[in-house]
Amino acid sequence: MNNHISWSDPEGSKMKVSVWVAALPLVAVLSGCGFDGGPVFSENFDHKVNMGGDVADSLPLSVRVKQALRANPQTTLSQIHVSSVSDDSVKLAGNVDNDAIRQEAERVAGQVEGVRFVVNSLNIR
Repeated sequence: MNNHISWSDPEGSKMKVSVWVAALPLVAVLSGCGFDGGPVFSENFDHKVNMGGDVADSLPLSVRVKQALRANPQTTLSQIHVSSVSDDSVKLAGNVDNDAIRQEAERVAGQVEGVRFVVNSLNIR
């Protein structure tokens, strides 16, 4: 019994191709290529585009603000979401434990190079 499907057989080719197409999603899942509905790139992605400036300058503004907030001892554990509003503005959203953390997050964000405006929408729990 011959289980091999020849490429010269038009019907067999269609079947072989359809088997491969049907197997692709299974291969993707088994290889760890899962999609959890989150952002395709996280803020920790390795951004190496450098047009003559510092690599940090090429990172999106919101990513640099997130990095600064994580580096600050007062804001590192807070669940602060940062989004870019424009080329020089960021928005802080989420919940923080107290007003001191809320104000510190705004101060830290405002000190990041390239930030001119901070929209502070942080709520106190």
